[in-house]
Amino acid sequence: MEQWISFLRSNFYHLDNSSQRMIYSSFRELIYHDIYFLFRDHLLAEDVIQESFMIVIEKAPKLENNANMKAWLKKVARNTAYDFLKKNKKYRHVSDLQLVKENELFSPTVEFSIADQVEGQIREEMLHEALNQLNIKYRNVLFLFYVEEKSYKEISRELQISEQALAQILTRARKKLLYYFSRKWGDQDE
Repeated sequence: MEQWISFLRSNFYHLDNSSQRMIYSSFRELIYHDIYFLFRDHLLAEDVIQESFMIVIEKAPKLENNANMKAWLKKVARNTAYDFLKKNKKYRHVSDLQLVKENELFSPTVEFSIADQVEGQIREEMLHEALNQLNIKYRNVLFLFYVEEKSYKEISRELQISEQALAQILTRARKKLLYYFSRKWGDQDE
């Protein structure tokens, strides 16, 4: 376990300022990518990180088990983000999932025509729109599997569900994504 995580088990407010800053910046570094991914907005991500950090420093000293602290920290942050999305419905449109990185899509060794690049950009935008139509549970599972490249075992442990349930959720998420994307792609052709 990393040193800063063990400090969370003590009373955060009794630590010196430099230790407090180190713990917060380490916590932020651990979860920023996940939270930013959900909102695609730096300020919203920072708000959620601060709110989840307050929950962590309150609850961490009371935890009975130190095992999987990192997973617990990420879960607290994600749950805080989901609560934020539920409370602030106006921000739901901000959340999107970027499965294809631009640098992988347009490799410098392969030359694309302008038409191919435009079509690729349109397809990517439609994918993002289709992803935004998925419920947050499906987007989260797709993110963990395709972006973070976690195994079924890791994801099922993190989400506290069986691997069989995860497989069903992932299958449903893919089918929904294909359905929404196909509808958008089909509408574009008409």
